Amino acid sequence: MTEFDPLTTLTSRLLAEDIIKRVNDYEATQAKLKATTRVLPYISKQQVMDELDISDGTLSNFEKHGLKRYKPKYKTSLIYYLIDDICQFVALDN
Repeated sequence: MTEFDPLTTLTSRLLAEDIIKRVNDYEATQAKLKATTRVLPYISKQQVMDELDISDGTLSNFEKHGLKRYKPKYKTSLIYYLIDDICQFVALDN
């Protein structure tokens, strides 16, 4: 029988709690973003900021860390993101 020291036990417990929190955050974010009826798998930059209650600076920081943005081919300032990308990114960036 192997006994674990208190530090190993505490670390394991904290790691498990963090993983559970991240999974719950991912599911909540996914549910929130998919709650509205959408025809396309994209969400506008403004909608992301409104629905996740984040600032433009936070979203720009997400982009610097790998979140991909999509722009229409026609001349416009509109920016879109794939909903699944947002869900995965938010869950990984807690």
